[in-house]
Amino acid sequence: MTKDELVGVYRQLGADTVRADGTMVEDEPRNSQIMYSADGYMSVVSTPVERPRMADTRPNTNLDAMTPTERAEAALGIVCYAGRYAFKDADTLLHHVEIALNPNLIGQAVVRRAQLVGADLTLSSVPDREGAYRRIRWRRVGAA
Repeated sequence: MTKDELVGVYRQLGADTVRADGTMVEDEPRNSQIMYSADGYMSVVSTPVERPRMADTRPNTNLDAMTPTERAEAALGIVCYAGRYAFKDADTLLHHVEIALNPNLIGQAVVRRAQLVGADLTLSSVPDREGAYRRIRWRRVGAA
């Protein structure tokens, strides 16, 4: 895969965990979007489906008007980070995190095995100690 082939906006189709024995466990549905730009930047936002609305109904872009408890509830289950990306090889991407909801992620490189078939992108984590890995399936926005 090349950068030109990867560039675009993708929405999540689904995700699962593949155990070492090959069995799969489907993840809960999520609202997720990942973007790759031609100049080497990426961002991802992923939220649980059907999140409860907060008491403050104003459409603020931040959580400052919420109580500490509401802020914690609103952030629960959110994955949000951005930075530069690079190819380690033809099928491995490195997401170099510069900005993130989780401050411990900043400065880290998230490694993803990548497969692009037509408009469908699959990103997989590196297998853990037990050999299991997480796999997220995406489709390019605007593709049929």
